[in-house]
Amino acid sequence: MHCGNMLLAVGLMLLALYGPCAESKTEQECTSIDIRNECKNMHLLDNCTVVTGYVMITLITIEQRCNFSKYSYPLLTEITEFMIFTDVRGLVNITEMFPHLTVIRGRRLFLNYALGVTNMHELEQLAFPKLVAIQRGQVYIGNCPKLCSIARVNWDLLTLTRGENNIIMVNKNCSTPVCSGCSSSHCWSNHYCQRSVNENVANPKGNINACHEECLGGCKNNSSSPADCSVCRGLSDDGVCVKSCPKNKYVMENYQRCYTKAECVLKHGYVISGTQCVAFCPSGYKTNNLSECVLCSPDEACISFCTPEWPGKAFTVYNLADAENLRGCQIFNGSLVITIRNKVNETQLYQSFTSMREVRGHVKVYRSSQLKSLQFLRNLERVHGDPLENRHYSFILYDNKELSELWTPSRQLEFMEGGMFMHRNNKLCNRRMREFQNAVTHDRALDSLQTNDQEVQCSPSKLKLNVQKRTHRSVKLSWLKSQTSQKIEVIHRPLLPGKLYHEESELEAPICTRINWKRRLLFPDDLIENGTHYLFDLDDLQPDTRYAVLLRTFGNDESHEAYEARSELTYVQTELDIPKPPLLELVKKTDSSLTVRMASHDHVSFLLTVFELSDDQAYIEQRNYCHQPSYVWQDMDGPRWMAYEDYDDCCAQKAEQLEDSRFIADMREQYRCTLDDRKQCRRLALTEASLPQLRLPGNTTEYELKALHRYRLYALQLQACNQLGCSSHTTLYGRTNYTMGADLLTQLYACHIPELDKYIMRFHEPEKPNGLVTNYVIHFRNNFSQTHVGCVTRMDHQSAGYMYVKQINITFTKCAVRVHSLAGDVMTPYMPISLCSDEDRLQAFHSREAKELSPEITDMPATASHGRGISIFLICFLFGCSVSLVWVLYKRRCWRKLPGLRRYVPVREQWLRDRQQTEDREILVDGFETVRFQNNNNSQADDYPM
Repeated sequence: MHCGNMLLAVGLMLLALYGPCAESKTEQECTSIDIRNECKNMHLLDNCTVVTGYVMITLITIEQRCNFSKYSYPLLTEITEFMIFTDVRGLVNITEMFPHLTVIRGRRLFLNYALGVTNMHELEQLAFPKLVAIQRGQVYIGNCPKLCSIARVNWDLLTLTRGENNIIMVNKNCSTPVCSGCSSSHCWSNHYCQRSVNENVANPKGNINACHEECLGGCKNNSSSPADCSVCRGLSDDGVCVKSCPKNKYVMENYQRCYTKAECVLKHGYVISGTQCVAFCPSGYKTNNLSECVLCSPDEACISFCTPEWPGKAFTVYNLADAENLRGCQIFNGSLVITIRNKVNETQLYQSFTSMREVRGHVKVYRSSQLKSLQFLRNLERVHGDPLENRHYSFILYDNKELSELWTPSRQLEFMEGGMFMHRNNKLCNRRMREFQNAVTHDRALDSLQTNDQEVQCSPSKLKLNVQKRTHRSVKLSWLKSQTSQKIEVIHRPLLPGKLYHEESELEAPICTRINWKRRLLFPDDLIENGTHYLFDLDDLQPDTRYAVLLRTFGNDESHEAYEARSELTYVQTELDIPKPPLLELVKKTDSSLTVRMASHDHVSFLLTVFELSDDQAYIEQRNYCHQPSYVWQDMDGPRWMAYEDYDDCCAQKAEQLEDSRFIADMREQYRCTLDDRKQCRRLALTEASLPQLRLPGNTTEYELKALHRYRLYALQLQACNQLGCSSHTTLYGRTNYTMGADLLTQLYACHIPELDKYIMRFHEPEKPNGLVTNYVIHFRNNFSQTHVGCVTRMDHQSAGYMYVKQINITFTKCAVRVHSLAGDVMTPYMPISLCSDEDRLQAFHSREAKELSPEITDMPATASHGRGISIFLICFLFGCSVSLVWVLYKRRCWRKLPGLRRYVPVREQWLRDRQQTEDREILVDGFETVRFQNNNNSQADDYPM
């Protein structure tokens, strides 16, 4: 029994030693597969175990009516480049299509991504049950409105390289997977757990105990043989995972495989360079007849020369895929622009730029928001600057927010023409820029570098900042004199309660973007000292506000760099002050109530005072509203406003209103009640208040004032109070609503005296009108569509004993009264006019007020044609015709008798008239000169020269 165990152990040891000689598994390599437009192209993936390239499935429209459920590729385990799905209509589930895909290597990327799924309108399930790693590149998922169940996927665990995964979830109705039965809390769905590269070593649930170290994603039959790996972690030699290729084979880096020389040259069209199978020989080497790279002789120029698509133009690097196009390039015939917005692995950037030595144009790195270092350019030796940027610069570094390091040239770096332009690089310190400036051979007179205002310190020492005392508007700071350099900068900003701020977020932003941070530049001579510490009062702060404060010190030249220091962000709360004037607005009103909304942030209670502002009756009644009626502007829609007011005038008015609001805000701030100026804390005159002063709790947001008078103007003055006092008041003016029908007359009597053509109307004022009544408009009408309108003021009507007498020579049968008040106007229904009784006749005859005031009553024009209008028009017409006839006869009779009138006739008119006669004529011109014309009817136009 013991002998049997010993033999088994020896066999396992021999198997482990001769693992590479084990029988290899069968691999079916497929090159890049581009499936688009037609479903039948899906069969290109049949029988593929590895795709040495990319897989792209795209642009399959709904008209194809593909049955995607019949397409499944269980043999496919590896893709060496990237995988893209886009615009595939009808594809609901990708899970069953690639059940054993284990790794996407990303040796070449699509932009920055190795896996992209976008614009998939019907996709509901996305899961790769066996996928353990994306070795290079990131993931992009977007515009998949029905996609669910990927909330528990740890994409950072899946992508083994640093970068930024872009996952955009549109469907908000997804339920989060439970991940039941999984070894971690990450899963694709309730049915598929997310796998990890660590499962290769030990995963009891997956029955993986001891796979070979070169295996990735497990092994077959729980075997430790490198030939039984599901996928190789690195190189694959005919299906056997190895650390390096055998002597008779060459590694192809992009495919992560070992090939013979024949396979490399004949099958793939590559050449042999040392132990590698490469697309082209490196710099200083050339290809011989055996497709091998050999060293060039000293008189040969074996240089890799690259030219952009358009010679003389710039080549822009947006992502890793663009950078791959520069791999192996030594001399770039153009300008190089780098603007990388997403997070990328900078080591991979170096692999693309490692061969580059010269750039014929300029080098520009701008708005690369995720780059922290430019060390990938360290092999660069020469920048020619043909052409220069802005005719001055061969190296431009602009608006790179995270960049904190340039590069140390591996060889002497030279800018042949132009200088450096480095601005708005928020984290690039001055010392780094100066070191780079001194290390590069160039014309320093052309340089334009960041100013001291944007200076960022290079690894400063910590400065201890103390807060000694606080008031409601100031904070006293102190720090050691021994840690102070030539300049001191105090940086501070207000923060919300409980919020913490990261030091590197906005502190080093350029001056134009420092919206919230305030900075003060100080010098030691301006500070107060107590022997060991400098003291500074940070004032003009807001009361009861939390601030973040930071202090840093620095010098101009290198001799003071040792004194660069920066404190930690210190949080401090200013003390309480008397509250600011609260906000107050009217939100609702009725005929007996006003509802207001109020707000303040540093108060304990509100104090509300109400004043009733009565209408000035004596002032209002100075105006005769019958002669000067009031007009109310109605709301107008947009087109009518545009016709009424010019657009530029409107904009100017808006600007004026904005300026007025700023002025009012400044005045309120200047004259508000504070602890610094107690004399502004004035008490209100409560003797004029119409209601008792109301004390409201501090949490009050709305309050309704009830039992108010109808259509009455009120002044509401609100103060915010705390334990220190009450603020200046905020005043709001509001008028209660009017009541429908309150201005209607309670009674109306009207009669007619036919023989005198007089109408008598009696009515009293409304009992409780909405507002002060100004005038009454009396309307008459009959069955012949004839109308008449009269008007009387309230005072005249009252003086006449509330009786209105009017003589009209037309018979009317109905009348009504329109009552005008400050709240508007309302009209009573028409009522019939009766015949006046003897008592009415006697009262109208003996009424002194009616007799005297009746002529003073103003009549408004009738709204219908008068019955005698036709007769008056006919008389006027006949009179006009008679006058015209008499004038014509008079002119014809007297014309010849008054020769003196003829001199007023224009010369041309008289001359044309005389040309029709056969005899010569003499004409008196201007009353003193006689001109003789010879008449000739046969004369032509040419006889009269112009």
